[in-house]
Formats: sequence, C-alpha cells, structure tokens
Amino acid sequence: MRKRLVSLLLLISLCFSMLASSIAYAAEPVTDEAGITSQDTGSVQEQQFSPWAVKDLLVGDTYGIYPMSWYEKSEGITSPIRSAQLRVLLAGIRNKLINSGCVVEGERIVPVIKSGMTVEEVINAIYATLRSYMYIGDIGLGEDDTAVSFMAEKGIFTGEEGQLSLSDICTIEQACVIAVRTITYIYDKLDAASKGFLWEAKSGGNTVYMLGSVHLGSYDIYPLSKDILNAYAASDALVVELNILDPNSAAILSQYGLYNDGTTLADHVSEEVYAKVIELAPIIGLSPEYAAYFKPWFLESSFSAILNSGNQAAYDLAFSLGIDLRFAVDAIYEGKPILEVEGYEGQAQVLDSFSDELNEYILNNTLDQVYELLNGKSASSDNLDIILEYWRYGDVDSMKEYIAPSYSMPDIDTVDEDIKKLNDEYVDKMLTQRDARMAAYIDELLQGGGSTTYFVILGSAHYIGSYDVLDILAEKGYEISRIK
Repeated sequence: MRKRLVSLLLLISLCFSMLASSIAYAAEPVTDEAGITSQDTGSVQEQQFSPWAVKDLLVGDTYGIYPMSWYEKSEGITSPIRSAQLRVLLAGIRNKLINSGCVVEGERIVPVIKSGMTVEEVINAIYATLRSYMYIGDIGLGEDDTAVSFMAEKGIFTGEEGQLSLSDICTIEQACVIAVRTITYIYDKLDAASKGFLWEAKSGGNTVYMLGSVHLGSYDIYPLSKDILNAYAASDALVVELNILDPNSAAILSQYGLYNDGTTLADHVSEEVYAKVIELAPIIGLSPEYAAYFKPWFLESSFSAILNSGNQAAYDLAFSLGIDLRFAVDAIYEGKPILEVEGYEGQAQVLDSFSDELNEYILNNTLDQVYELLNGKSASSDNLDIILEYWRYGDVDSMKEYIAPSYSMPDIDTVDEDIKKLNDEYVDKMLTQRDARMAAYIDELLQGGGSTTYFVILGSAHYIGSYDVLDILAEKGYEISRIK
C-alpha cells in the first residue's frame, strides 16, 4: 500500500509561504477588451473610503461580520446603511459573540430597525444586541449606561477624526466601524482574542518578536490578542519569509516554476502522473495545455492549497485571512518597512532543488488525495481547522504533537529504503536547512548596531519543530521568552 511521504496538508499552513500564495499565480492570463492582460483573480470596484475609517475596515475585513460584497456595491460604502444591511451586520455581531465561547444568550432584546437610521439609532441597535447576552467576564455594561455613554466611554464611538455625528444618517462605513470596534473591545475584555505563538528575544538595544504564522487562516482566529498587536505596533520593521504582495512574484515564479528549456511536464514525470495532472488541472484554474508547462513542485503546491481548504472559493478566503497577508497589508498601509528572510526567489530555489524522484513522489501522492477529495473520501481540510484551533488558543504542546507525524512517514521503520531517503531529503530541505538560515538571519538582526525592534513572522513549524529556530538561537546564548 502506498505510503504518504509527509503530511503536506499540515505543513502548508505552518512552514512555507509560497505554497499558500503560488496558486493565485497559476490562474491563466485573461485579456480584456482593451488588450490588457492580467491574472483572473477577481476585482473589487474602486471605493471611496473615508480616511478615518480605513484602518478599522482593514481590521473588520478579517472578522467576517459583514460581507465583503458591500465594497462592490455601486452606491458605495459611504452611502446610508439600509435596514436589510443593518440586520446582516447585527447577525454578524451575534455570531462573533457566540464564537468567542465567552457568552450565554440571555433575554433577547429586539432592536429597532428602520430605513434612514441615524448614527445614534444604529448605536442603540448594536447596544441592544450586546445586552441580549450574558458574559463570563465584566465588559463594563452598567445598569445606568445608555448606548451612547457606553460606546463613548469604551472608545467605540468617539465622534472624532471626521466621523459622523449622532444625528447624521448612518452610513454603511460608519456602522461597520462601530461594529468592528465593538467586537475588538469585547474580545479584549473577555480575553477571547487569538493568542497565537509569540516569543521575544533581546540583545543590546535590539528586540525581536517572533510570531509563528498560519499561512492560511479563517475568520475564527480574529481578533488577534493585544500582545500580538502591541508587539507589531512597537516594531520598526516587519520581517516575513517572503512579501506575499511583492509585485515581482509573477516574474520570479515564471522563472522557476515554468519549464523554460523547451521541455514540458511530460518529459519529467511518468505517463501515469502526467495523465493525472492533465485531468485535474481545471481544479486549480489551468487548462491541460497550460498546466503542461509547470514544474511538479509548483503544481503540487497549488493542488495542496486546494486540499487544505476543500475548494477554490474556500482557498481564496483562507489565503486572504492568512497571518502573513494580514500584517503585510497593515505594513503597506502604515508605511512600515517589510524585510524578507527568503523572498519568492529563495523559496523557489528550495523547491527547485528537489530531486526528480522527490518531486514526482510528492506530486503523485497529492494528486491521489485530490481524487479522494473529489470522491468524498477525504477530510483533509479538517487539518486546517485543527491547526487554527490550536493557534487560536496558543496551545503549542498540542500543535507540536499534532504535526509531529509530518516530519516522518507513518511506519517509517518498515517502508522502503528509497522512500526513507526521499523523506529525509524533504525534511532536510524544507525545515532543517531553512531553520538554520532563518536563525542566522534573526541572529544578525539582534547583533546589529543601534536600537531596533523587529516583528518576525515565520511559519509556526519553524518555531515548534524537533530542532527549530528557537533551539538554534538558544544555543547561541539568547534568552527566549514566550509571550502569552
């Protein structure tokens, strides 16, 4: 019986940024009527956001309390919120409160909802929703509070920085901002925000915060804890495996991920594996003709990304909610420098260094799992849910135990010697060698002159392996502290 090489479905969200991002590049080029070619990744109609609202809306996009389709509506995000939209927003708030695991439904208070509501009336509706629950901790709901006094005291509605006044007709934008700030405040008060995996190391005047990432995410892992957000806010630069928003990524992936020597996939894999790729290529948005020009590792990473989520739409959402992308967007918005430990080229070189045997073995196993998924026999997307749950609660020990099988084959002592060699090659190149290079990079940051704080995001597997980045830094004499 065929044995799987390693559990790529676990490592994809914990180890390799490119595996989570490369599929977006795989979509075939689309040429519009003007002759402009682009990737068919969808587009959001340009919107005119109010400057004071942008930062909160960037946060709210990760909460899942309102549909992103509101950004695409022709009337615009600054138009008055309709009664149907307010009902959707209130339902989103209720779902987010329940998902916190820190509330119990109490006496339902039905808010007043009508057309043309003022800001104060929307605040009253949100406040009524809050008072419909009982909380495991004190969120500051006083008996004598009014909706406006509560929101003002907690900094949820301030009426400052260009916000609408209480008597103004409430816009979609204003309502979303109030809802986002409400959720952020309550999750913080109830200690329900994601704790993640965060460590700190210091040397001289330099500080490095190290966050273990999940490259694919979900609404459930947001909000993030204040410890994580404060560490990021205190940093002078964001450090990532690769900048997912790098505009040069397509050119780099074209250089490494495509055959440029006149050969095609058919010249490098068996007829059996080639036939599987051609049959399944449409699942990752490729025609058979286009797929034939991609290398095995690129195809495998794209298929694995789909397996992790279950389908293309779910993948797109999981990718958009990944920790790396969330902070990259923030850094660009704030003008914070983004440094890369590896970059697209560095990660592409790692994958391109795989032996032909390893490439074909991994691709073949992944394709077989795709068939299982299509036949309803695979629950592989459950892996991501489990990983995200451990990450949300900061449960490092359970995460370590869960991903331990990813470092070796099942029944490794009984499999063929050649398969053992492939397993050793994979773990060595994907983890061991990269962990050493990543630790060396962080060591250089800590030993640099001056006084600089860095926020370093690496896949969680690099911090919780059998001999990982933290172990290497500890051997160099650094004192590593877990922040939780």
